[in-house]
Amino acid sequence: MPLESRPILFALHFLGGSAREWQEVAEHLPPALAFAPLDLPGFGDAAGMGGHDVAAMAACIAGQIRARSPRRWWLAGHSMGAKVATAIARQAEDGAPGLSGLAGLVTLAGSPPSPEPMAEERRRRMLGWFAGPAEQSCAEAEGFIDASTAAPLPEKLRALAVEDVLRADRAAWTAWLERGSREDWSRRIGLLNAPALILAGEKDGDLGLDAQRRLMAPHFADPKLAVAPGAAHLLPLEAPRWVAERIAGFVRV
Repeated sequence: MPLESRPILFALHFLGGSAREWQEVAEHLPPALAFAPLDLPGFGDAAGMGGHDVAAMAACIAGQIRARSPRRWWLAGHSMGAKVATAIARQAEDGAPGLSGLAGLVTLAGSPPSPEPMAEERRRRMLGWFAGPAEQSCAEAEGFIDASTAAPLPEKLRALAVEDVLRADRAAWTAWLERGSREDWSRRIGLLNAPALILAGEKDGDLGLDAQRRLMAPHFADPKLAVAPGAAHLLPLEAPRWVAERIAGFVRV
């Protein structure tokens, strides 16, 4: 099987998102870095795909990484995608076939290996979304995106994000809120030796800088932390150039 010639960055999205959330980031990444944003099972173009717990999502993405046979690769995970990314990194560091060459991880507003901090009332409300008429579901998706950003997104990006939320499989949405976000992988992940860049939004609530320091950083031997000024939870959409610049400085291809 031929090896990917360029260093490659795989990227995973947030709950309700898709690979499309990385479009603006991709425009600012160095051309020497191949970029491969991927849809997690149940979302984006993989909305019809089953397997919505952390292990199943990690297995799916690991298979796609193996298919590219990269010599040297990084993995970025945003929010939900960050928890999946740490599970894949654990496999790579444990010598799983086809996953050698991991050069580092980037987490963005990452859901940690431990259960994700979330107010139970908010979880309950979110579990009730997307079960009613289309007009109501659209309003719920718009509210979710607007509440996840510090300032309104440009209309084109907002429309894309809302569309992605609406095309997500409701079973996958529910599975993450009921189970995936609550799974405790902290012992299985342990301490990862791969270099790590941990990004947080200055105005993020549950998964801001404090949560990243307490719940994500302890799983890495030498993590670097950076905070996006004026941004909240949807960093690739709110601050794509800032994210790309941080990634470019981290990978140094």
